[in-house]
Amino acid sequence: MVEKRKRKSGLLMPVFSLPSEGGIGCFSDSAYVFIERLRQAGQSYWQILPLSPVGGWYSPYQPGSCFAGEPLYICPGELSRRGLVAAGEMAEYDSAVRGAEPGRVDYARVMPPRDALLRCAFSRFRGGSDYEEFCGKNADWLDDYALYAALSRSHDWKAWYDWEKRYKTRDSEALEEYKKANGSEIEYYKWSQFEFFREWKQVKDYANRSGVEIIGDMPIYAAYKSCDCWTHPELFKLNSSMEPEAVSGCPPDAFTPDGQKWGNPLYRWTYHRKTGFEWWKKRIRRNFELYDVIRFDHIRGLVSYYSIDRGSDASEGRWIKGPGFGFMKSVAEDCGGRFIAEDLGTITPAVRKLIKRTGLPGMKVLQFAFDGDPANPYLPENIEKNSVVYTGTHDNDTTRSWYISQTKDERKLITSYIRERFGGAPDGGRAPFFDSEEVTMVLMQLAMHSKADTCILPVQDVLMKGAGARINTPGTTGR
Repeated sequence: MVEKRKRKSGLLMPVFSLPSEGGIGCFSDSAYVFIERLRQAGQSYWQILPLSPVGGWYSPYQPGSCFAGEPLYICPGELSRRGLVAAGEMAEYDSAVRGAEPGRVDYARVMPPRDALLRCAFSRFRGGSDYEEFCGKNADWLDDYALYAALSRSHDWKAWYDWEKRYKTRDSEALEEYKKANGSEIEYYKWSQFEFFREWKQVKDYANRSGVEIIGDMPIYAAYKSCDCWTHPELFKLNSSMEPEAVSGCPPDAFTPDGQKWGNPLYRWTYHRKTGFEWWKKRIRRNFELYDVIRFDHIRGLVSYYSIDRGSDASEGRWIKGPGFGFMKSVAEDCGGRFIAEDLGTITPAVRKLIKRTGLPGMKVLQFAFDGDPANPYLPENIEKNSVVYTGTHDNDTTRSWYISQTKDERKLITSYIRERFGGAPDGGRAPFFDSEEVTMVLMQLAMHSKADTCILPVQDVLMKGAGARINTPGTTGR
């Protein structure tokens, strides 16, 4: 007797998109309400974006640390309930963030008052065995991160490579003097990480008890302006002046005709191999403390990565061989856990071979399906069981806006495909095309009825949102 395969589904929604009057979503009551709604709807997954400290352009894909969390997600209400924030301080914070544009994350508006509120809470924090345990368990990254954050603030948030030379080059005597003179400031950043992980653990535990697992996103690259580069320059391709020899990106594609220059320093893979990928394993184990499943961002970069010389355009880059299957095998043996392979973009036979050898489920995005090619792997009938299907990801427009932006011929192709499978025609056959809401609903149905083991729908599509709800436009800043 063949065992019936259990298929699962869930929603994609970043933490920063949770309902909030404070300019950004956080680990507030809204997180618990959302999880409860998922449970009631029989959903198995909540997929989020990286929880790491946002970097340039407030992007979680330019993380200021590959181990730390973003303190903006700490819940002000939780601090107030625990008596760490006074009523007047809370009122002052509310006044500072009031008026943030609804439906849009306002980092510039939120960051200063949130930092001030956290400092008030820290001034009343009295430690304890759980705090001491956290600091001891995470000392291998926490001590460096707290020092890095304090030094960044001391240098008016300039990048570490623009600091005084003694700090930029990590002169041991200079760092010890700084620690002695700025102990409280360093401790504040340790506490903020303790509070972040304490609150997130409560959210995740509640989700797991509710039958909901967290799919988290792990960016493949670290930011140049990061604690990781400052602390461990040997991991990256930096020259003697601590500048990147080349940076990351991708060649021209459907998203960006000129390609993308992300600017992250590239890894020195020969060094990582010699260490048995020790740093990577520490990073992945840390991520599995945060998430039940890891979406491995840009996994094709393990097969070959796109290298762009610092002074060149993205279109002038070249592909260089990466660590390949040996990396994934080593990680799987030491770390275990479940992964989703983000295998979108330029996919070669070598990339497909890696995905097949690892057995990881790949991603299928329906917005990429309608190019007229019956062999297109994103068409619902071509999607394999061992896949995670989406209408779109955080890099896509909402399905409503995407459909409206298509040319007349493209919309005709999409409409014809839908009619062939669902029959009938809108408005008794009078209208030449489906409207954007109908297409959104049908694409969600197609995703759920595909053979994929897992279906994840962006919350914007479920809510029938238009262009204003788009999260990211690849290859741009500030959008």
